[in-house]
Amino acid sequence: MRLLNNVLAGFGITLAVGTSFAAMHPNADELGKSLTDFGAEKAANADNTIPAYKGGLPASTAPAGWKKGSGRYATGPFDNEKPLFTINAGNADKYADRLTAGTVAMLKKYPAFRVDVYPTHRSISYSDDWLSHCKENAANSKITKNGNGISGAHSCVPFPVPSSGAEIIWNHELRNTWGVSAQLRTSTWLVDGSGHLTDIGHTDLDYAHPYLDPKATQTNDDVYEYRTCRWLSPSSQVGTKILQQFPLDYDKQQQLSWVYTPGQRRTRLAPEFAYDTPIASNGGALNYDEPYGFTGQLDRYDFKTVGKKEMYVPYNPNRMLFAPLDKMLTQNFYNPDVTRWELHRVWVVEATLKEGKRHTEPRRTFYVDEDSWAIVASDAYDQGGNLTRIGFFPVLPMWDVQTTAQGVIFYDFSKGTTYISTFVQPDDYVKASDDMGNLGRFTPSALTSSGIR
Repeated sequence: MRLLNNVLAGFGITLAVGTSFAAMHPNADELGKSLTDFGAEKAANADNTIPAYKGGLPASTAPAGWKKGSGRYATGPFDNEKPLFTINAGNADKYADRLTAGTVAMLKKYPAFRVDVYPTHRSISYSDDWLSHCKENAANSKITKNGNGISGAHSCVPFPVPSSGAEIIWNHELRNTWGVSAQLRTSTWLVDGSGHLTDIGHTDLDYAHPYLDPKATQTNDDVYEYRTCRWLSPSSQVGTKILQQFPLDYDKQQQLSWVYTPGQRRTRLAPEFAYDTPIASNGGALNYDEPYGFTGQLDRYDFKTVGKKEMYVPYNPNRMLFAPLDKMLTQNFYNPDVTRWELHRVWVVEATLKEGKRHTEPRRTFYVDEDSWAIVASDAYDQGGNLTRIGFFPVLPMWDVQTTAQGVIFYDFSKGTTYISTFVQPDDYVKASDDMGNLGRFTPSALTSSGIR
């Protein structure tokens, strides 16, 4: 770990680099003018390497070979493009200011790791209904004093023009990913230090987001997201299910989790499924507050906005997230041949542990994409200040339903493991809808009654 810290220091990777960050835009009146309705900068950057935002991919987008309704986005609209250039260990210092600390560490740890940089496409698009709530949210949304809850918002992100790091994280939590409801079948793998793959979860997931419901004029549900996960493999996990509910105000309502165990045909409340508790069903490779960068309550950290910065991050990753298993991995990292990196503007938010609180990761850095409000990369540090776990969460536009999907990749330097959750199996898919369906399926009794031995 000292070696990695020395490498990062040698490249000047600290979050106090001042002049390379832009100041926050303070004027909500610019929404729909210099800013998009959802708060991103409309204009291109100075050298046009980041283009102006023109609405993202239209719903009519249909790359050759793509089948509408299949839930398979293995074919993308930019597949025929070639990399503009490649970043590797030999030239990383030239590009270090536009790389996360974790990316630099990967380049130095693995000589074969590389960053192939492609043309940037601002491909994220949203429905007119979703966009129609943005200015209203900017005027009415409020965050609680301790940052652990919000009110007065619906559909669009609550804070299109954020004034704090906590507001940016709430935008991430309430972003339009998976749509109003979604059904996914995903594959999760854990790779040990020798490159051996272990199947830790072929799963079916079901999401519902009352916050995004276009049929409602305001959020009428105290829960912004319902989520269930059912294991199809490995054999030791088949039939295991988890139900989670995430509230809009954690001070008024608890984050609730339940687990169903098929051998006992019993559903139990699992209050420990939060914060830095390792997810046992995923081999303990990440904590409950780490999926997609950050999930759950904000009350253990102070979130500081460092600013906005142009950085190379995984983006438009169709080939990457749907790569077959034999193409997914090279050594201990995602195969650079199928990985696509682009230059995007991201908010940089630093989370530091509050006095009197505990967490295995007392400092974390989040990189939040301005167009999707998704955390696209993260860095986590241990008690000694060592960079221990880095995450990448590539954003994939689901153009036909005007929402996004994401993958999850973690590299753990302390354990030497790699965690990958994407759509690598032939029967994996992601399907989104504007219809939430019956929310009664997200109850403990429904979890039990649908169980099998």
